[in-house]
Amino acid sequence: MPEAAELDCLVIDNGSTDSTPAVVEASAAAAPFPMRRAFEARLGSSFARNRAVDEARGDFIFFIDDDAIAEPSWVSEMLDALRSRNLDAACGMVLPRWLAPPPEWLGPSLWVKLAVHVREQIDEAPVEKAETMANYFSANVGFRRQAFERFGRFREDLGVVGGNPISGEDTELFERIIARGGAMGFAPRAIVHHQIPAERMTRHYLRRKSFAYGFGSAIAGGRSHNQIDKLVRNAVRMAAAAMRGDSERAIYHELECANFFGYWRGRLALRK
Repeated sequence: MPEAAELDCLVIDNGSTDSTPAVVEASAAAAPFPMRRAFEARLGSSFARNRAVDEARGDFIFFIDDDAIAEPSWVSEMLDALRSRNLDAACGMVLPRWLAPPPEWLGPSLWVKLAVHVREQIDEAPVEKAETMANYFSANVGFRRQAFERFGRFREDLGVVGGNPISGEDTELFERIIARGGAMGFAPRAIVHHQIPAERMTRHYLRRKSFAYGFGSAIAGGRSHNQIDKLVRNAVRMAAAAMRGDSERAIYHELECANFFGYWRGRLALRK
């Protein structure tokens, strides 16, 4: 951490019924910096993140998920990226930490569906080529506090709540910041490791996640590439990949089809 900076760690307890309060209390007693818990009874990622904005005390607010582990330099690297480039928001590198051996079909082209990066691809590309919406994940993101005042907060009609099929609240906010003239970038040296258990390494889980993202993009509004030509194109490519025995690409195109159906299910929900 820079010498002039002060660190305050805030844990949002989003309606937990387990030992979260005791774990936070024990961690706070051992932490070399102030650490506290805030209880948010409304279940959902957007409610939790917006509560964090209310409770946070600093000029910069950084988020990681409860299943992510930050590297020791994470805070200083994220802060440096925001300050040196005068950014309103920045997303860092999210690397997978597999909690079980991944299946053979779960190759690098599918990692984006798990919201993790392929480090070799990021390292080999110029920084500006990494700065695309596909690389922006809320498991590792930092904001200037003023960004929430200028561009608004996470939409609370979006965001995962238990089994609800709505996702994409982070992407909607990132797109809003950029559309309104904000500065957003990628901070490749601000690294967290996202733990991925075996139950997330299944076609069923990835289909459901892709459907949820499509559903959320419909609720969020705006332009979409989910037209009938996308479905036809991906169905043909899925069949071709399956015929040549390329299960990774076949599943990739299957997930794109799931995204298409999720989007139109969301559009139907809006009409109702």
